[in-house]
Amino acid sequence: MTNIIRYKGHPLEDSGNPKYYTAEGNSSAPLGGLTQVKVMVDSLMANASLEESVEFEMRAALRSGIDGFQFYYTLGSTTDDEIILAYFRVAEKKNMKFKFTFCISHPNGKTEALKIEEFASRMNHILDVAGRDNPNWLRTPDGRLIVYLWDGEPLADIPSGEKRLPDQFYMARAYKRLADAVHEHFACVFTINKQISKTELNDFMDYFPATWIWTLPYSGENYIGFMVAAECKRRQRSFTASVFNDFYTSKLLKKGTWDMYHHVEDAVQAGITHVERKYITTGLSYNFRKLIEFGIDQDVSLFNVITWNDYPEGHHLAPEVNHNEGFSILLNYYKSVWERLDSPYKNKDVAIVFFKKYKHSIQPKPFNIPVVAFQEEVIPAEWEDSIEVVTLLKAPAFISLNGNLKKGTSGLSVLKFPMENGNIKVAVLRDQHQVLGFLTPEGITNKPYRSDRITYTYSSEFKAFYKDLYKGFKPLYSSEYNLDFHENNK
Repeated sequence: MTNIIRYKGHPLEDSGNPKYYTAEGNSSAPLGGLTQVKVMVDSLMANASLEESVEFEMRAALRSGIDGFQFYYTLGSTTDDEIILAYFRVAEKKNMKFKFTFCISHPNGKTEALKIEEFASRMNHILDVAGRDNPNWLRTPDGRLIVYLWDGEPLADIPSGEKRLPDQFYMARAYKRLADAVHEHFACVFTINKQISKTELNDFMDYFPATWIWTLPYSGENYIGFMVAAECKRRQRSFTASVFNDFYTSKLLKKGTWDMYHHVEDAVQAGITHVERKYITTGLSYNFRKLIEFGIDQDVSLFNVITWNDYPEGHHLAPEVNHNEGFSILLNYYKSVWERLDSPYKNKDVAIVFFKKYKHSIQPKPFNIPVVAFQEEVIPAEWEDSIEVVTLLKAPAFISLNGNLKKGTSGLSVLKFPMENGNIKVAVLRDQHQVLGFLTPEGITNKPYRSDRITYTYSSEFKAFYKDLYKGFKPLYSSEYNLDFHENNK
């Protein structure tokens, strides 16, 4: 998300601003706190330059296994252009091997010609200033600029009434006109954001060379990716795999809609009875692992990680006190499998814990904001009523969670333990000796004070992962339901 970045004079938007994380002492107190994410970088970059901020974002992303950004790109957001150019400047200055491109998103309103005119003017400026031959552009082997679409179809004027060609023809024609206007050849990657029929998919593939799937969770043999990947292979189109770790919005929405209260004052005025949050059940680490494994099995050439920093939708990997480094460790491990390289954790023992802060059936008090599933539930909510430990072990060992023992194998193991209140103590035991152990800063409760379905992760790598990430960076902690944590860790 291009504009979700912190630097001097540029605070995070309200739905991702740590200022509204706590349930008291700020204007969002009547809602129990507007946000359920606390961005680690907020205080570090409050007085930083734009260049310092984008350098941090890239260094943190590389440590998490991400080596490129597609910039969320909308009409009217001209300040995004300055941010994008800063990424190019810093990547070149610091010799960072990082790729960039545009993701044209919901270009609604105006005519096709006017929308193309605005996009082309801004994109030409970026391409010319950054350099069209800049190696940081994300291009196909034959030199086409890879351009992502997220609900990008409205760029086109589609004729009404009787017509001889499908809608996708006019969509593709609009992007060809945009490509011509910026003097580039595009390889457009259209998005699948809902269940799609084979017929509609093929209508897209008649005119577009590649696709990516947005936040549709893994559902075993029924996962839509199987059909899409097979059709892409048959049609000689590029299937690019997608993975997301979580989906729980800090956004407060008008009931029954995706209309967001952008400002805390508006959300407070609406009140708890008129707002809701949305989520997808992801089964702790299950959805994340299975989507990556699916992409590896399909031998894809590109993975799309949803997302780096969309904190308000809760599927971020960027440093934040709930997600921490757990999903990033898994991404780095699976990336090595995909690239057929040695694991970065080879000859090392690693344990990661995943859990929700309370069982899904519990009603929080007093701030029970409705949490609404917006897709068919393909992963049972009951799967999240447990504690999951994922290990990467150099040799078999016993895993202890609050004194309960299970056996872990060499390599990757996934172990489930009963959910119990309190913070979580994890240890790895081998030959009757403890080889690693940690206590989670956060705990589990049966008396949550507010709705909060974000996945919490923590690992034995926490300190090593964040060490020397950026000068002056100090990781923060979530300890809402473990109030003794800070007192015991002074």
